[in-house]
Amino acid sequence: MNIFHFAKMPFSFHDGWDLVVEVHPSIMRSFFALVLPFSLIAPASLFYAGSLHSAALGVVVSEARWLELAIVFFVAELITVPIMGAMIKSVADKGGLDMAFEDAFLLAAISAVPMWLSSLGLFLPELWIAIGSAFIGLGLAASVLYHGAYSILRLEDKIEAQLLSYQVFSVGAMVWLILCTYVILMVLT
Repeated sequence: MNIFHFAKMPFSFHDGWDLVVEVHPSIMRSFFALVLPFSLIAPASLFYAGSLHSAALGVVVSEARWLELAIVFFVAELITVPIMGAMIKSVADKGGLDMAFEDAFLLAAISAVPMWLSSLGLFLPELWIAIGSAFIGLGLAASVLYHGAYSILRLEDKIEAQLLSYQVFSVGAMVWLILCTYVILMVLT
């Protein structure tokens, strides 16, 4: 799958999703091809922003502190994806939908991509750009989760996909907020 397929996924039930369903990658392939490389973006962006233009973001701490935060953030991201996959599977099971953990993990991984990419806003020395890109990433992640739930589960009713994605996204957004709050608190203390 290329970036053009992915760019259509938040807005379509088929563009990009049909290929994902057809390829049906294993958990290991999803982890090494998607989760691991994309989850490096946010910590690298965080370290870059902290090291080179933290004053423009309103915070000045040592480079060592930024590196520590980046490493903790990276580990948290790697842990969060399988947890969100388990939650997606649990919500699907409670809703009477048959979903393999492999598919739930893949959906969690793909849904996290917009949030990982939103951290690229940290490369610019403007706080409002970083905040704006984070909110855009969160909105796109919600849309990817909705369209992906519909496609991966091969649902016929879009309401089922909405219900699943609302339940999962509410927890996912809370986890994302906790991670961001952690970074802010660690920088300020």
